[in-house]
Amino acid sequence: MRVSESLVDVDPRVRRSREAVLAASVALFVEGGPRAVTVEAVSEASGVAKTTIYRHWRDRAHLLADTYRACLPVVESPDGGLAPEAALREVVRSLVHGMGQQPTRRALPHLISTPLDPVDSSALPADVLAQTFASLVSAISRAASSGVIPKDTDTMEAKHQLVGFIIMSAIDPTCAMDDDLADRIAELFIAGRQLGR
Repeated sequence: MRVSESLVDVDPRVRRSREAVLAASVALFVEGGPRAVTVEAVSEASGVAKTTIYRHWRDRAHLLADTYRACLPVVESPDGGLAPEAALREVVRSLVHGMGQQPTRRALPHLISTPLDPVDSSALPADVLAQTFASLVSAISRAASSGVIPKDTDTMEAKHQLVGFIIMSAIDPTCAMDDDLADRIAELFIAGRQLGR
């Protein structure tokens, strides 16, 4: 679970209460989706008073946004010295590994359906998704600029193609989210894009 950078220099008691709330919120989200994440339910599950929760988060929407951040994988940027194709493969590996971890893997059905939820459709801020996939978008752009894939590749379309493949793999409980899978996904993506030249 990722911890907000703003917590680095915070009083340990404040950090512990915030982490307890976020852990409870993630657990509720994984089990029941965004509608299960209410301040009352989180307070009861974490043992942290509602007044304290509101000191950490302005409202439920901000708590939900951090819950999404905690559920989504942290995709590391590849070493800047890697060749474009190797960098793309490294980012795909990082994304596959992240999507295969808990709570991400168990949260995926709720993460996918949230934008269609009439109550919580706006709870998943665009910047949360943008941050999650920024390294992938950058690696795709680099691969296109260098000619690994066609230079006119639509970066967002390519991102959706790769992420869709990875998500479908992650929601299949029989699928091993490992480097072999990541390498096959990257290979198929590159080969398919090259065929379309």
